[in-house]
Amino acid sequence: MDRDEVPGLNGEATGLNGEAIGLNGHAEGRGGEPAGTGLSGLSAREREVMSLIAGGHTNGEIAAHLFLAEKTVKNHVRRIYSKLGVDSRPEAIAHWLATRAPRNRCC
Repeated sequence: MDRDEVPGLNGEATGLNGEAIGLNGHAEGRGGEPAGTGLSGLSAREREVMSLIAGGHTNGEIAAHLFLAEKTVKNHVRRIYSKLGVDSRPEAIAHWLATRAPRNRCC
C-alpha cells in the first residue's frame, strides 16, 4: 500500500462538515482559502470548532471528532462567543455565515 493510499498521511483530514483540515491545523474553505476569513481574531482551533458548530454539531459530537474533552470544547465555545461579541449559538452561527458568505461583485 502506498503512502498516497493511506487516509490522513498527506494532511488531508476532513471535518464533520466536509471542509478539509490541513496539517497545520487550519481549516480550509471549499476553494482552498483559509476558513474564517474576516474572523482573524479566532485561533485555528477556534475556527475549526466554529465551523463544526455552524455545521449543526453538538459540543459532544465536536469533542468526539476532535478527540477533546467536552469541557475543552465548552471553553473554546465560550472564547469564540467572547471574541465574536455574541451571547448564543445562533448568533455565533449567523456571524460566522455572514463573514464567510461570498461577496457579490458587480460588473
